[in-house]
Amino acid sequence: MKISWQLYRIICLLQMLITTFFSFTSLISLFNTGRIYYFLETIFFVLMAALAIFALNLVNTNYPDKPVAGKQKTIFNWLFLINFFLLAFLFGLFFAEYRSLELLGSITGSAAFSLPFRFLVPLLIKSAVLIFQLLILYGLFNLRRELYRNFFMNKQFEFEEGAVP
Repeated sequence: MKISWQLYRIICLLQMLITTFFSFTSLISLFNTGRIYYFLETIFFVLMAALAIFALNLVNTNYPDKPVAGKQKTIFNWLFLINFFLLAFLFGLFFAEYRSLELLGSITGSAAFSLPFRFLVPLLIKSAVLIFQLLILYGLFNLRRELYRNFFMNKQFEFEEGAVP
C-alpha cells in the first residue's frame, strides 16, 4: 500500500476519534440544555464519523483494484453528497469559533491570536476537523478513481486467462 493511503488511513482514524468525541460532548450538551442545536450537531458529527469509517473501510477492503459497486456505491454517493453539507457546517463552526476568539480579544484589548494558547485550542481543533474532512473528501474522490483505473488495467479477458505471458 502506498504511503499516501497509509497517511489517509491515519487521517480517517483521527477524524473518527475527534468527531466521536464531539458527538458525545454535543449529546451531553443536548441533555443538559435541551436545545435542538445540539441535536443537529450530534447528528452532523455522527455523520462525519460515519464518513471516516466508510472511507477507512473502503481503503481496507477495496484497495488496490476492487471497484466500488452495488450497495457500497450507493452509500458512497450519499455520503459524498452529505459531506458537502457537513463541510458547510464545519465552516460555520470555524467562523463562529474565530468570531468568539475575536470578541474575547477585543474584551481583553489584544489581538485574537495573541491570546494565551488555551484560548486558541478550540479554533485549532475545529480547523483540524475541517482540514481532515476536506482531505477525506478529496481522498475518497481519488480513491474511487484509482480503484477503477487499477481494476480496468488489471482486468483480463476470458481468452487471455489461458495464455502464457
